[in-house]
Amino acid sequence: RTHSRKLFTSTYATPPLETKTSSVLFLTNSQRKQTHYTMSANPAFGSDELGISKGTILGDHHMVEAFLGEGSFGVVTKCRDTKNNKTVAVKVNKSDPEILLQAKLEIFILEQLRRLDPDRCNIVEWNGYFLDGERICLNFELLDQSLSDYIGDRNNQGLPMREIRPILHQLANALFHLGSVGIVHADLKPVNIMVVNRSESQVRVKLIDFGIACNTSAVIPGDCVGTIGYCAPEIMLGTPYDEAIDMWSLGLVAVELATGVPLYPGEDDYDVLKFIIETQGQLPDHLLESGLYTDIRRGPENGQTLFVRLIKEMLALDANQRITPSEVLKHPFFHPGLSRRTPCTDMNSTGGELLVLSQQPSSWKSHGLQKFSCIFPSHCRQSACS
Repeated sequence: RTHSRKLFTSTYATPPLETKTSSVLFLTNSQRKQTHYTMSANPAFGSDELGISKGTILGDHHMVEAFLGEGSFGVVTKCRDTKNNKTVAVKVNKSDPEILLQAKLEIFILEQLRRLDPDRCNIVEWNGYFLDGERICLNFELLDQSLSDYIGDRNNQGLPMREIRPILHQLANALFHLGSVGIVHADLKPVNIMVVNRSESQVRVKLIDFGIACNTSAVIPGDCVGTIGYCAPEIMLGTPYDEAIDMWSLGLVAVELATGVPLYPGEDDYDVLKFIIETQGQLPDHLLESGLYTDIRRGPENGQTLFVRLIKEMLALDANQRITPSEVLKHPFFHPGLSRRTPCTDMNSTGGELLVLSQQPSSWKSHGLQKFSCIFPSHCRQSACS
């Protein structure tokens, strides 16, 4: 599937991310679709590239009154329908062939969303499309302001819980109904969430911008969609994904509602993954090993690291994942040339602590038992590499 979003290509010259094992993760060069869609509270009139300004008539009867936002696809304008005098939001797509294709794909998704009640499902109402020369124009209901601007109006200090709760409930409702018709939004973020009317006593929100949405059955593993900082790990790593990526983004929106700032800022995927690992721990090995945009390079392993790996495989909590005797016999720890290739290392040296089992069952609290440290005694350390 071709996307209209601006391509963002980066060579990651930063140090690799360390995984749980002795592996090293390198992000390969991949094309990242970086979204450049903005909503302005005080939009400037005029779009030189598209030749649109205040008073321009789009199609036959949509007069431009203001500019609401812009992106790599084109612009979003506030228009008055001269036939019925109603004010609407019109997304004007550029006439570039790639963007035209993307606009047609968006129409395909919007047609499916007609089955949903936009008010009950917290999704922007689509009024159809029209042509302006070679440009495709999408007609939507006019909403008040983006959630990003709504947060900004509070000086990015975060919202009170009494506001966060209904907003999150409405967005979860939107995702529930998208899932009911098999659609992944793929670009959930504050700028793509609109407040219907900020003067209402209880804020109502709707999900907008289905420019890179797709059917769940049509997702392509490795397809880089969304915006840096809001993408799920499976998108950044290039593993198969589904509607769960929207829930990840919703979680980040929830944090931003509470704090007023994004949880994972970053210039590229590498930066974001570093933040994720720092806050949530290492990524599962199966994600790293199956990613199209990762390269797992195992550095030279000495007897110590191989011994640790073997112990972990023997002590796998899931019996189905536990190593078998035949696999033990073939394990690289028993390679005949290992002891000659690598010197024996003190297990208490840097990185030499074998296993630390931190357990705190509720039944042990009264006994003050907090941690078991399993360290091999000194007379065993010398033989660990031989």
